[in-house]
Amino acid sequence: MNTDHTAYMTLKRAAQELGIHQQTLRSWERRGLIRMARLPQSGYRRVPAEEVRRLQMAMMADKLPARVRIEAPSQDADALAEGRRLAELVRSELFVLENETSFDELMQARRGRQWLS
Repeated sequence: MNTDHTAYMTLKRAAQELGIHQQTLRSWERRGLIRMARLPQSGYRRVPAEEVRRLQMAMMADKLPARVRIEAPSQDADALAEGRRLAELVRSELFVLENETSFDELMQARRGRQWLS
């Protein structure tokens, strides 16, 4: 265990930082969602500051707009050939399906639900 006491917070302080009740932190610990340390003598919980930061980021992720990371496609010859093969497979499947069924019917058959209604 780290002996630097500034790296740990009391349960009360961690709950305040996160804007939640202390009991919520206890529950999260039981469910394995957060890692805590216990003092050897008293057994009191201490929350690593890094865990508080991790939870803050996770809680904020719901409030932030989703981001998409764009990466250039691989220029590897094998990857390009596989991409072309898969694209042709999709094209041929769509060509056959265009004449036989609607998109909604296709998705219902594949996923068991309707998309447009």
